[in-house]
Amino acid sequence: MYNDEMNMGADNPASHGESTNSQNVYGQSGGAYSQNTYSQSSGGYSQNTYGQSDGVYNRPFTKKAVRAMKKVQRVERKASQPKRKNRFARGVAMFVCAVLLGGVAGVACYGVSYAGYSLFPISSDDGSASESDKTTSAAQLGNVTVNKDITATVYDVSDIVDMVISSVVAINGDYTQEVNYGMFGSQTYQSTVSGSGIIIGTNDDELLIVTNAHVIDGVENLAVTFYDGSQVSVEVKNKKSSYDLAVISAKLSDIPDDAIYTIATLGDSSSIRVGEAAIAVGNSMGYGISVTTGCISALDKTVTVDNVDYNNLIQTDAAINPGNSGGALFNAQGEVIGINSVKMTNTDVEGMGYAISISSVKDIINELSSRDARQLVDDDERGYLGITGVSITNQISNTYGYPVGVAIRSISEGGAADKAGLIKNDIIYAFDGENVETIDELVELLKYYSAGETVKVDYYHMNSKGKYEKASVTVTLTTNPEE
Repeated sequence: MYNDEMNMGADNPASHGESTNSQNVYGQSGGAYSQNTYSQSSGGYSQNTYGQSDGVYNRPFTKKAVRAMKKVQRVERKASQPKRKNRFARGVAMFVCAVLLGGVAGVACYGVSYAGYSLFPISSDDGSASESDKTTSAAQLGNVTVNKDITATVYDVSDIVDMVISSVVAINGDYTQEVNYGMFGSQTYQSTVSGSGIIIGTNDDELLIVTNAHVIDGVENLAVTFYDGSQVSVEVKNKKSSYDLAVISAKLSDIPDDAIYTIATLGDSSSIRVGEAAIAVGNSMGYGISVTTGCISALDKTVTVDNVDYNNLIQTDAAINPGNSGGALFNAQGEVIGINSVKMTNTDVEGMGYAISISSVKDIINELSSRDARQLVDDDERGYLGITGVSITNQISNTYGYPVGVAIRSISEGGAADKAGLIKNDIIYAFDGENVETIDELVELLKYYSAGETVKVDYYHMNSKGKYEKASVTVTLTTNPEE
């Protein structure tokens, strides 16, 4: 490319190198111009330029010429440098140095190890060293880990289970439920219920079994199955729903001679500790006697079911499934420490089962066991008190100061209670010698008494000073006042 304004002539000072401004611009040199120039005045050469010197037009060097020049320069530089040592000789020297350094390091490590074992000897665990020697060596070694044989102990409850499993029975029966559909009428359904029981002793002619009250409430055709499969019919001796306890009995004469059963040993649940082993045995899901294991999770728990508080419960993570109710919770000595009762059922909860502490109910079990066995009475023959009432629970009693029991709210004229002299606001606390704390307990008890039977009723009556005092009355039960 040419500049239309270039100056021609040798008089230009730039032609002699006095002044050149040629960085990325069009410059002048001896009457000529150059771009990105390397220029010499007075006949020099220009690379990548078109230049003139002394009127001569110089062409740029070819690529071949440039490569030849670079080759010559490399040869000259190499000739000017001192000769390098032979590479093979250098490799041999490096190998010899490495061998020498490794030998020195090995000798040093051996010396350190020998000194350490001399000062701190380690006894082998072959029985030749005493336990005190082993302990001393371990203490001296500090954080040094000494390899030893590792053993594991698997907790096996099979011996305990063999000893106690025949003291737990499966309970089965029939339950009839009537469902009212309002204007569409009602329908009766019958189902089979399952539960568990613990054999706690015998008397002259009965085998006594304790279970939960909710297992046998309203159940007909009750029977128990022993661990060996033998089956026998049972009767309800008595129950106390406020503690969810009941005692049933089987006649010894009805039990097959080859039936296998044992009497459970009731332990002391007041001495158990959180973390102890727990073994739950019962009729899980109605499929027969089975075993689950866990530990004691907590003590002295309170659980509310259907507005009834159950106290002194043992919490365990041993699986307690439907059908386990009334079964036994054993400790590691094979003693009954609890009666499995309820399980916390929630999608967010896992492993929270509860058992009635055996120590808190031993007296109640003895009381229920001493009473005569009773059977359910048909509706048309059942006895009635002729009252309506409400429950005075422990919570209400503590809040308002009323005695615990069933407060009479209304009395049927001419009924059993009316004839016996009971009045509104009297509070019944015992029926036929058994304490009652809720209206449900009283209604359940009456299912085992026939019309015409005479029973003793204990109650609280408010005197003229506004204080409750105990009283008793004999009541002759009547038929259903609505009939």
